[in-house]
Amino acid sequence: MPDLEKKSAAASPNAVPTAADEKFKAKIGGCWLGKAIGGTLGTPHEGKPGPLELTFYDPMPDGMLPNDDLDLQIVWLEHLLGGRFRQVTPEILAEAWEKFVQFPWDEYGIARRNRALGLRGERQGSHDNFFGECMGAAIRSELWACIAPGDPNRAAGFAWADAVVDHAGEGVWAEVFHAVVQSAAFTNNGMEELLAVGLSMIPADSRVARAIRDTVRWWRQEHDWRRVRSRIIFAHGRANFTDVAANLAFEVLGWLAGDGDFARSICIAVNCGRDTDCTGATLGALLGILDPNGIPERWSAPIGERIVLSPGIVGLMPPASLTALTEATLQLSAQLAGAFPAIPPVAPIRPTGPEGPFFCEMAQGHSFTPEFTLRNPQSRPIHGHWLQFAPAEFEADWLLLELSFDWAGSGNIRLLAYADVEIYTWVDESPAVHFTEDDLRADPFLAPSFHRAGKAACMLTGLGRGRHRLNLAIARTKEGRAVNLVFGLGDPVTNQWLAEPFGFQKKAADGRR
Repeated sequence: MPDLEKKSAAASPNAVPTAADEKFKAKIGGCWLGKAIGGTLGTPHEGKPGPLELTFYDPMPDGMLPNDDLDLQIVWLEHLLGGRFRQVTPEILAEAWEKFVQFPWDEYGIARRNRALGLRGERQGSHDNFFGECMGAAIRSELWACIAPGDPNRAAGFAWADAVVDHAGEGVWAEVFHAVVQSAAFTNNGMEELLAVGLSMIPADSRVARAIRDTVRWWRQEHDWRRVRSRIIFAHGRANFTDVAANLAFEVLGWLAGDGDFARSICIAVNCGRDTDCTGATLGALLGILDPNGIPERWSAPIGERIVLSPGIVGLMPPASLTALTEATLQLSAQLAGAFPAIPPVAPIRPTGPEGPFFCEMAQGHSFTPEFTLRNPQSRPIHGHWLQFAPAEFEADWLLLELSFDWAGSGNIRLLAYADVEIYTWVDESPAVHFTEDDLRADPFLAPSFHRAGKAACMLTGLGRGRHRLNLAIARTKEGRAVNLVFGLGDPVTNQWLAEPFGFQKKAADGRR
């Protein structure tokens, strides 16, 4: 584990930039401008597998495109300034999330569900979170670098407090890495030195660290970004296009292959595909810190100065312009001058086991009949919506499960039943979700999130009030690997998780159920 408890020599109030410090102010302005340009370039291509062939905006924007990469940092900024907070904690940021953020996407939606269940602090991001190692936190690092310029330890501590709101494991380390490199970039322009300090502050055996080290080595061998990209995908790619390891490697590849040229660098990162708005925005921000004057007017003119927030941000008035955002960042830097956060242990990402704070009952049967009937079912407690079944649990070709849920509302609800194998589901003996591994391969967007569940979700219509039964049949894998299952009910209008229908109960203080 890296030593992040120490405070750097620069971590003193005298090191905090002020509006009179034109060097730092220009770098902060370059950061936000580069962020907006890279995000606007990449947003129309998010999720495309690549490689792409972009050399400029396509389509040409008429102003800055809204992007959660910037949205969420503005939420933190306005909440911290408005509340006159002198420190940054997961709970302070989670309060802002609950108040201003309505995004249902992936880890964002799970964080809202966990908060609705009463979880606080780092448990809000680590509990039952299938998406804990995705890009949603890594894209929020710039604010912490800008309020702790040249002080990577402080930036890392702020980044931890941010990331654990909705992430765990590699998702936290990805934001820490970004914040550290970006903070150090205020006082150091050397690429090798910046990568070294970033890697020194995350675990050497983390997937993010391995992907970055591999990318540097492969670039030295190949000097062809397309070939290096292919090696990154083969070694570090995951089915979910927002996974952090490959996307951070694409950022580093763009930085290496761009050779200091802003436009070439962000185009290469975006042309690698996958989470393109995030890779373009994050690399653009770093390059803007390193050389604010290196951003060509050809790239800045189409987006202008006006900040536009996504519709999922509510009840908040953003700074009117990038210039105003820079001034507000300097104000927050001075306000937080006395804050020196450290990094507690980072929870790994995994399905929640018996140590989890909740449980409900599930019937499990190991015998299969053509009618998919549970034979000799056994009841067992489960501790979340993400379950993992070892090969030994499949005593036949199918694993049969049964759960009950209560529905007290009216109107339609959505059922999500995602597995990384073939799966059948029934609600009250009526067929519901069915999809196969071929469906998974055919739809790269498909994931256990209500906004992109595809064939893994269906609408339940005319469901009466009261208790209902959900049955699932999950296929055994030919490879003999563990099988993941994510299930839940959601609002068909907002795509938010419904937290309570399966009756998860809090365990007693002594851990007994």
